Amino acid sequence: MGAVAGTGLAAMAGTVLIGDAAAAEREYVASERRPRPRTVLITGCSSGFGRLTALTLARSGHRVFASMRNTRSANAGAARELLSLSREEDLALEVVDIDITDERSVERGVELVRRRARRIDVLFNNAGTFSPAVLETLTIEDLKKSFDTNLFGHLRMNRAVLPTMREQGDGLVIQMSTALGRFVLPFMGSYTGAKWALEGMTESLRYELAPLGVEVVVVEPGGYVTEFLEPNGRRYYREYLDGLSRRDERRRQQYGELAQRPEFHLEPGGASTNPQEIADAVASVVRAPRGQRPLRLIGPGMEFLTDINEMSEGVARMVMEGDGWGDLLEITARS
Repeated sequence: MGAVAGTGLAAMAGTVLIGDAAAAEREYVASERRPRPRTVLITGCSSGFGRLTALTLARSGHRVFASMRNTRSANAGAARELLSLSREEDLALEVVDIDITDERSVERGVELVRRRARRIDVLFNNAGTFSPAVLETLTIEDLKKSFDTNLFGHLRMNRAVLPTMREQGDGLVIQMSTALGRFVLPFMGSYTGAKWALEGMTESLRYELAPLGVEVVVVEPGGYVTEFLEPNGRRYYREYLDGLSRRDERRRQQYGELAQRPEFHLEPGGASTNPQEIADAVASVVRAPRGQRPLRLIGPGMEFLTDINEMSEGVARMVMEGDGWGDLLEITARS
């Protein structure tokens, strides 16, 4: 298919490669043009993609509210560092304390952003956790914790922000998913389970919001070297091992050699060493005109997901058009 007008990106069935989106953004920045400033709220900004994206968007001229939990304790240093960079570079960047697993924290944080900026144009649901495990050894409480951050936390943020976007008749929600939201590997059942659910709910949300002028985009990165694996992933994995009951430790030992294999998922392997690509790709999507953004961005080495996404979206389109719901397939402005 042809290029997406106004973005310089090659799209196929609603899918754009992260590398192409990042390249388009670098070209745009090199031209010394400036995008229309938008108010952006990002979760999980203490490190990794969240921190990079917050700085990238602020340096592009957007007003950014970089949220993270525990800004007065565990993440106090990360918060101070972002605020220091904001002052040094004269950026419109503020830090907000939001724990996406806490309903009241989400409501307070989003209300603070609304009071400060009077609008929210973009929500980037980036926060997430990851730890591999033999699925049988995880208790229901363990699974709830994973889903609370990787699924329900996103939904809490959406519920808090979407009324403002619907009232504006304009908005963009970007959901950080994973390539493993579209296929499955062993020893990642907790993580992929949450992300498969997130993928399904996000695509449904995109159709529901389309007639109201609000767009939804899913990011499916492949392997990138960030704090997601080291130290965070390894720390969560150690906590998992230390927290096993005697009974579940026996379960784990009964898997023999297989019990060691989850640790493979904590190795960077052939991961890209340039996580800035994600931040640049998100900046490109934020800048793109409404109605010309892809449903999904996919990472390097994950090009095969284009076929999966194309088939899935094609079936959805066929069924909705057959049911007379074609109006949910195209983003429109509020009348």
